[in-house]
Formats: sequence, C-alpha cells, structure tokens
Amino acid sequence: MSTVLNTKERIVELGRGHMQRIGYHSFNYKQIALELNIKNASIHHYYPSKEDLGMAVIEKDRQDFMQFIQRMKKAPPMDKLDALICAYEEYFKNGIKLCVISTFSASFNEITERMQLAIQQYSEIVASWLAGALKEGLESGDFHFTISIEEMTNHWMATLPGALLVGRSRGKKYFDMALHSLKKSVQSS
Repeated sequence: MSTVLNTKERIVELGRGHMQRIGYHSFNYKQIALELNIKNASIHHYYPSKEDLGMAVIEKDRQDFMQFIQRMKKAPPMDKLDALICAYEEYFKNGIKLCVISTFSASFNEITERMQLAIQQYSEIVASWLAGALKEGLESGDFHFTISIEEMTNHWMATLPGALLVGRSRGKKYFDMALHSLKKSVQSS
C-alpha cells in the first residue's frame, strides 16, 4: 500500500532526516523549505517553533517504534534483536544518521525541558521493550549471558547509538564489528 504524505507529514520526515544527519541545533527550516519548494512561513504555519517540529519528530519516531513493537510481538527473541540491529544498519546506510534518541540526547543539555522529557520517555519505551526481549530469550534458552537483564539492556542501549556515532569517524568495519559484538553478547555464557 502506497501512502502519499501531506505537507505536514513531509515536513516531519524531512526534519527527522536532517536532524539525524546533522543534529537538532544545526538543522533549520530553510533546508526543508528548499526541498519542498515552499516558504519558511509555510513550515511555521504547521510548526511555529523549532521545538514544535522537534517534538513532532520525537512523537513520529516513537509512533514508528510502537508499530515496530506490534510487528515483532510474536517473533522469536533473536529475530526481535536482529530487527533492531537492522534498523541501525539502515541508519548507517542512509547517510550515517543517528537514531532519534541519540540525536536529541547529543544536545540534551541544550534542548527544552519538554523535549528532554519526551526523549527520556521514548528512551524508556525502547529500553523496556529491549529488556522484555532479553528476558524472553533467557527464559526460552535462546540467550545465554551472566549479567543482569538491566545491565544487558544498558549495554545494548549504549552500544547501538555509540556504534553509529563512532562509525562516522571509524567507518563501516568498526560499525559492523560493534553490532556483531552485541549479538555475541547474548550468546556468551
């Protein structure tokens, strides 16, 4: 099914892509206006402030992740983790973008409290889902690791965005090695 995005949705998608590639503070409305061949004022009509667009980007990404959770609901634990890794591989392939959580976490001290809260809540959703997948894998015997689920969740939550960030300067080989080590981390004894 092909979905045609309206202008408001296209603004969010383009904003998300720019923010993931160059960061929230480096991004500006002019970049979207040029791509959509509209005036900045048209963007301000939908998103009066940069914070409003940032919040829309966080919310859209959160909604996309909730759909991901639903699609993966009945998948085996390793398939869930593989799907998450695939998402990060796509970020890397598509212009070495950061995930949205990393994008806003990188400028966490400079964004508004409203945005800080939104990104913290989104991060907790991801961490909770990941912890559930890890627990499911331990209980089924698919995963073998000796640290706590909370520690393993934190390891994955730090390594995935870290691989994207450091992969920018160290290259694809480093990025791939970091993701491979994540998969191995749930299979060690």
